[in-house]
Amino acid sequence: MSLLKNRLAATDEKLAALKEARKTADKARRKTMKESRADRERKLRLIGEAVLQRVASGEWDEDDFRTMMDAALARPADRALFELEESDN
Repeated sequence: MSLLKNRLAATDEKLAALKEARKTADKARRKTMKESRADRERKLRLIGEAVLQRVASGEWDEDDFRTMMDAALARPADRALFELEESDN
Protein backbone atom coordinates (compact mmCIF):
# COMPACT_ATOMS: atom_id res chain seq x y z
CA MET A 1 0.00 0.00 0.00
CA SER A 2 2.87 2.32 0.79
CA LEU A 3 4.30 1.89 -2.72
CA LEU A 4 0.96 2.91 -4.26
CA LYS A 5 0.73 5.97 -2.03
CA ASN A 6 4.28 6.98 -2.98
CA ARG A 7 3.52 6.63 -6.68
CA LEU A 8 0.32 8.65 -6.33
CA ALA A 9 2.18 11.35 -4.43
CA ALA A 10 4.92 11.44 -7.09
CA THR A 11 2.31 11.62 -9.84
CA ASP A 12 0.51 14.45 -8.04
CA GLU A 13 3.80 16.34 -7.69
CA LYS A 14 4.56 15.91 -11.40
CA LEU A 15 1.06 17.04 -12.30
CA ALA A 16 1.39 20.12 -10.09
CA ALA A 17 4.78 20.92 -11.65
CA LEU A 18 3.33 20.56 -15.17
CA LYS A 19 0.40 22.81 -14.29
CA GLU A 20 2.75 25.42 -12.84
CA ALA A 21 4.97 25.25 -15.94
CA ARG A 22 1.94 25.69 -18.19
CA LYS A 23 0.74 28.61 -16.09
CA THR A 24 4.17 30.26 -16.33
CA ALA A 25 4.35 29.68 -20.09
CA ASP A 26 0.83 31.09 -20.58
CA LYS A 27 1.73 34.15 -18.53
CA ALA A 28 4.88 34.73 -20.62
CA ARG A 29 2.90 34.28 -23.84
CA ARG A 30 0.25 36.79 -22.72
CA LYS A 31 2.96 39.28 -21.76
CA THR A 32 4.65 38.92 -25.16
CA MET A 33 1.34 39.37 -26.98
CA LYS A 34 0.51 42.45 -24.91
CA GLU A 35 3.92 43.96 -25.63
CA SER A 36 3.64 43.26 -29.36
CA ARG A 37 0.18 44.87 -29.44
CA ALA A 38 1.56 47.90 -27.60
CA ASP A 39 4.49 48.11 -30.04
CA ARG A 40 2.08 47.94 -33.00
CA GLU A 41 -0.11 50.67 -31.54
CA ARG A 42 2.95 52.86 -30.95
CA LYS A 43 4.13 52.31 -34.54
CA LEU A 44 0.70 53.20 -35.89
CA ARG A 45 0.60 56.42 -33.85
CA LEU A 46 4.09 57.40 -34.97
CA ILE A 47 3.30 56.69 -38.63
CA GLY A 48 0.09 58.67 -38.39
CA GLU A 49 1.88 61.59 -36.80
CA ALA A 50 4.58 61.56 -39.49
CA VAL A 51 1.97 61.49 -42.28
CA LEU A 52 -0.08 64.28 -40.71
CA GLN A 53 3.05 66.41 -40.26
CA ARG A 54 3.93 65.98 -43.93
CA VAL A 55 0.41 66.93 -44.99
CA ALA A 56 0.44 69.95 -42.67
CA SER A 57 3.85 71.12 -43.92
CA GLY A 58 2.83 70.71 -47.56
CA GLU A 59 5.28 67.89 -48.33
CA TRP A 60 2.31 65.69 -49.19
CA ASP A 61 -0.67 66.94 -51.13
CA GLU A 62 -3.78 67.11 -48.95
CA ASP A 63 -6.02 65.96 -51.83
CA ASP A 64 -3.86 62.83 -52.28
CA PHE A 65 -4.07 62.22 -48.53
CA ARG A 66 -7.86 62.58 -48.53
CA THR A 67 -8.13 60.25 -51.54
CA MET A 68 -6.00 57.67 -49.72
CA MET A 69 -8.13 57.95 -46.56
CA ASP A 70 -11.34 57.82 -48.59
CA ALA A 71 -10.24 54.50 -50.07
CA ALA A 72 -9.00 53.12 -46.75
CA LEU A 73 -11.87 53.98 -44.40
CA ALA A 74 -15.26 52.28 -44.37
CA ARG A 75 -16.67 52.81 -40.87
CA PRO A 76 -18.88 55.92 -40.62
CA ALA A 77 -17.20 57.09 -37.40
CA ASP A 78 -13.76 56.86 -39.01
CA ARG A 79 -14.93 58.65 -42.15
CA ALA A 80 -16.52 61.40 -40.06
CA LEU A 81 -13.23 61.93 -38.26
CA PHE A 82 -11.64 62.89 -41.58
CA GLU A 83 -14.78 64.70 -42.77
CA LEU A 84 -15.31 62.27 -45.65
CA GLU A 85 -18.67 61.62 -47.31
CA GLU A 86 -20.51 58.46 -46.34
CA SER A 87 -19.31 55.50 -48.40
CA ASP A 88 -21.71 53.44 -50.51
CA ASN A 89 -20.53 50.02 -49.20
